Amino acid sequence: MPLFHYTIIDSRGKEVEMTGEFSGLAVAAATLRNQGRLVLSMEEIHAEKPRPKDRFRLSFLDYLSFVRKSDVVLFFRQLATLIIAGITLSNALFVLEKQAEKRRLRKIIGAIRRDIEGGSTFKKSLMRYPRIFDTLVVGMIHAGEVSGMLDLLLDRIATYLEDRATFRTQVISSFIYPAIVVFMSIVVIAFLVGFVIPKFVPIIKGMGGTLPWNTQFLIDLSDWFRAYGKHAFAGIAAIIGVSVLFYKFVGAVRYWTDRIKIKFPVLGRIFSYTLAVQFSENLSILVRSGINLAESLRIVYDAVGNHAAKAVITTMERMILRGESLSRPLRSAGYVFPAMVADMVAVGEETGNMDRTLELAAEIYKKMLTTYVKRMNAMIEPALIIILGSIVGFVAWALIAGVLAMYGKVG
Repeated sequence: MPLFHYTIIDSRGKEVEMTGEFSGLAVAAATLRNQGRLVLSMEEIHAEKPRPKDRFRLSFLDYLSFVRKSDVVLFFRQLATLIIAGITLSNALFVLEKQAEKRRLRKIIGAIRRDIEGGSTFKKSLMRYPRIFDTLVVGMIHAGEVSGMLDLLLDRIATYLEDRATFRTQVISSFIYPAIVVFMSIVVIAFLVGFVIPKFVPIIKGMGGTLPWNTQFLIDLSDWFRAYGKHAFAGIAAIIGVSVLFYKFVGAVRYWTDRIKIKFPVLGRIFSYTLAVQFSENLSILVRSGINLAESLRIVYDAVGNHAAKAVITTMERMILRGESLSRPLRSAGYVFPAMVADMVAVGEETGNMDRTLELAAEIYKKMLTTYVKRMNAMIEPALIIILGSIVGFVAWALIAGVLAMYGKVG
């Protein structure tokens, strides 16, 4: 059916622009009048004539137009609204294509619409852009297409992405202040050792005599920093670069690194809680969307970043296909997943309410993670300030002690 864009006066007396499908202009006007709406204007949205296939090919300039997670959330929220309103998927994508402000996203939506009009499924069209639409979203879209509940799943995807973005922002925001303090501490120390202390060294050395231990230590540190500082930084950078390459290309390194980091002091609990939230929330929303457990685990495998957890999920999928319990491999994987996750999964298996128990586990670990991060920041922030103040105080004390010693005022 043709798609119409119209402006009406709502019950509050305000102008509202809307879009809808009707069999014709007269039918559209009559339908709206029968609904008691005052129509101010109405026009049919004509689909553009087909253009060459490479019209939607992304250029270099398109890649400079970054598509953020907030753009993807807005896309799914608007798409869900249009589908729920009764507009076909193709026409809904056409509307969103015209409304998209970012060039890259506009081309992607256009290419998806072209694929669907050519007979492709929505899932396959989204899979062409894995950097924009992750495997979890694609899996839910597939479930919506198979079950005929695409409108419901689109709304659920939008809500899930909004909640995930909010949670991610909260966690990142909690680390901003400690990161700034650490960065400024490094800058201050480098400035003192590299620029301030060398200005005093010639004066202190020129007076002769024996220097206090703290002044001598400061001078030796400054000399070492100027002589070997560049080499030290280059060595650290090389070690980090080699470690990243090993982590990226050597499977055993990835596995053991991800497994060991969960046991790190302080930060290990953050990794553990984050993993519990990722696993529980993703599996919960997939099971609730009607995807069978084995396929849900395959999708969660791609969504989880921890490679030690991936190995456990692979074992879980294999045991599920053999008809065994899901909680059993989780209990054996206490070195990766917190014990409560296995307990909640066991409860879900017994009650047949797996999606709800997993959702509850995700909510619990979200709260635990947020509380732990806040508590950690409350301890780290004053500790960092004390450390920075102590370093600056030590430098000042050493310099003053050296000057006074040279004048014979200090032993």
